[in-house]
Amino acid sequence: MTPSVPILAAVRDTCEGVARAGFRVVACVPQHLLLLLVAYNAVLALWGWPQPAQAPPGRRARRFRVVIPAHNEGGVIEQALSDLTAQDYDRSMVTVEVLADRCTDDTAARARPYASVVERDAGPDGKGAALSWYLQERPLADGEALVVIDADNRVPSHLLTRFADELDAGHQVLQAYLDVSNPDASAVATASALTYWAGNRMVQLARRNLGWSADLGGTGMCLTPDALRETAGFSGGSAEDQELTARLALAGLRVIWLHDVRVRDEKPEEVGVAVRQRARWMAGKRQVARTHVPRLVRAGLARRRPADLDLALRLVQPGRSFMALFTLGLAGAAGLRPRRWLLAWPVWAGATAVQFLLPPVFLARDGVPGRYLLRYPLVTVVAALWVPVRLLSSRSHVHWFHTPHGGLMAGQRPRADSG
Repeated sequence: MTPSVPILAAVRDTCEGVARAGFRVVACVPQHLLLLLVAYNAVLALWGWPQPAQAPPGRRARRFRVVIPAHNEGGVIEQALSDLTAQDYDRSMVTVEVLADRCTDDTAARARPYASVVERDAGPDGKGAALSWYLQERPLADGEALVVIDADNRVPSHLLTRFADELDAGHQVLQAYLDVSNPDASAVATASALTYWAGNRMVQLARRNLGWSADLGGTGMCLTPDALRETAGFSGGSAEDQELTARLALAGLRVIWLHDVRVRDEKPEEVGVAVRQRARWMAGKRQVARTHVPRLVRAGLARRRPADLDLALRLVQPGRSFMALFTLGLAGAAGLRPRRWLLAWPVWAGATAVQFLLPPVFLARDGVPGRYLLRYPLVTVVAALWVPVRLLSSRSHVHWFHTPHGGLMAGQRPRADSG
């Protein structure tokens, strides 16, 4: 007997209803995961509110090897070297070496009046590869500590003294606050500065206060010989700092964030330069994530160390400013054209408000001047760059990257050295 038309219609309607219900479930899962991630980041950021205690003065007998990797940085390297000669630490305990990697300008000649120069003429390209080669050629002695400073940095006079005190307190890996020397250069530079300042307090300092590991930033970092031996030192990838951060975590070593020691560098002033720089970072981060996220998750679960799981999450999640802009888009979509599979607009509006309103509070806590707080909406510039950055990051970016230098002349310091 042939089924009647009403029966066929009922079957069809039932199938369509099941399909719609299944689609809603599938669509809601990533939305709820995104909300959980927003809530997780917001709650953990609260640990960035207290100011950490500094280590007490120690013996200050540690020997430091300060290395400046440089590729064609003749125009700026004297500034960093001048800052290092003005350290308030015993100069007999400090060796400064410039690692001139295949330079075709006068970097080596400009550096020699201030420091020893080690020249590298061959081998894989990039900062990580250069540092790996350097440490194989000139390994640290016991009792020494390695300090890495970029050639375009400006460093405070108490950098090595604070490093020595923290090492005397028993820490093995230190990361100074990464500040911005040209926040007024352009809207792009201002947006970068605001995201750095907010992230330093809400991400890095929060991890320090939780007893977890902060991230190495590629410059302003200090490592003991034991830490380098346990992790096999630097890699030749395009994100040598994040790679080393992951291997330190797997070895059970924390990166200690020093919120009161500010190392400054210039940020890109033009959109194109910012996109290329961030594409390089994203490509390196994705490479590190592929290699180390499974290991961090296994180690975190096996050892019951939430810090390892937190680092794995930081390696895979999108930028926070992009997440805020994305939830804003979802709020607009849900408000203008509601869909049963899309969570209600007040949910997304609340998530967006948390992400956009919380950072200025922490910026004010950190003493950021009001003129920058008024420009906080510029962070949407950084967020909007995510799409072109993501497209460009599919290419390999192991080579050296130069930020065009047009900001500070020697001696200029736009913000105080104090934290």
